[in-house]
Amino acid sequence: MTDTPAKGTVLNGHHAEIHRYTYTPEDLVIQSSPWEKFSRSKVKFNKFDEELCRRWDEAMEAGMFRYKLDSLQTKILPGPLRFVAQLNVKRAQERRAPQNIIGMNHPFDPKKFNFTKIKPGEVVFELCPQRDSSPQENGTMDTHDRTTSDETPASKRVKKSAHMVIINVSPLEYGNILMVPSLQDCLPQVLTEEALLLAMEMTLLSKHQGFRMGFNSLCAYSSVNHLHFHGYYLEHELGTESCVTVPFHSDIHVLNDDYPALGFAFQLKGKDVTGLARQVYQVADYLQRHEIAHNVFMTRGTQFGEDANSPNRTLRVYLWPRQPVTGAKNDFVFNPALCELAGHLPIKVEDGYRTVTEELAVNTLRTQSLQREEFDALKTELAAMLG
Repeated sequence: MTDTPAKGTVLNGHHAEIHRYTYTPEDLVIQSSPWEKFSRSKVKFNKFDEELCRRWDEAMEAGMFRYKLDSLQTKILPGPLRFVAQLNVKRAQERRAPQNIIGMNHPFDPKKFNFTKIKPGEVVFELCPQRDSSPQENGTMDTHDRTTSDETPASKRVKKSAHMVIINVSPLEYGNILMVPSLQDCLPQVLTEEALLLAMEMTLLSKHQGFRMGFNSLCAYSSVNHLHFHGYYLEHELGTESCVTVPFHSDIHVLNDDYPALGFAFQLKGKDVTGLARQVYQVADYLQRHEIAHNVFMTRGTQFGEDANSPNRTLRVYLWPRQPVTGAKNDFVFNPALCELAGHLPIKVEDGYRTVTEELAVNTLRTQSLQREEFDALKTELAAMLG
């Protein structure tokens, strides 16, 4: 892996140096440890974590965020699901107003806020995968291979295919970043196979057990219609890292009935990240084409069928089809999006944090999930499509 500056990059009319984080499949950290054996004192950050956190901290010190993220009040809600609740009033009060999204196929609008309009100081680095296959143009599968020269004009790279990692100026947790595939291509918030692969690889670049990534589709609490994923660190175990799943089709599973949000579950087999991305994309693309809102969450966890303390670990990916959310966001104690569906609940107000219970959280998630008959019908359609 390398970290080199790209000189002369132009972003939102400003010239800036954008550092490039280059990696190969060999840099992916496939194995992880159970939480009982994990702590910051025992498991050190690797190169990726150090670079991301250092540049994130520098942006915080430079005043690039909308607010200073203090230590968040955190508690584990009593109950079998082990939901992690956090009080984050500043995010609710000071975040950018979400765009009014009215449909799953809402086109990219250059007049509205998008990530081409950010300040250069918000960029963490350019994410540069080096894979064995030949590079393709316009932000498709491989944007940089081993023959790519750092002498290539930076402005050309950014315009054509640069995958940017930027700070979330309204952070929900420490290290909260946005990964924006092919930033200058101005893609709408619709999953692609390449984008899923990049997000999975980025999750696996971290050695930290609590680094998670996820995606909100349009009509599923995405605030900006410009293709992006969230990533962040959470120093707490989530129940979804080891919750029970049931086989559905081939290697695809569904969450067990005791989980409040009906959804699909996938896991990394060996080192085949490309195969996992393709598998998730098949289902996500079906949802998009049929205008079914959805959220994705990626986390390290146990292999399906293993308990929380098992050493047999992998990358889990969850995909939740859901009821659509349009217009202004609701007045729930929390917005049921990518991290909430996975059991991490950023609470918007102090009273809500004080009174939230597992029962309340479960009821909120169920109101946003597909109903059982809807989910069963979707499973039938997907089984026919997958063959």
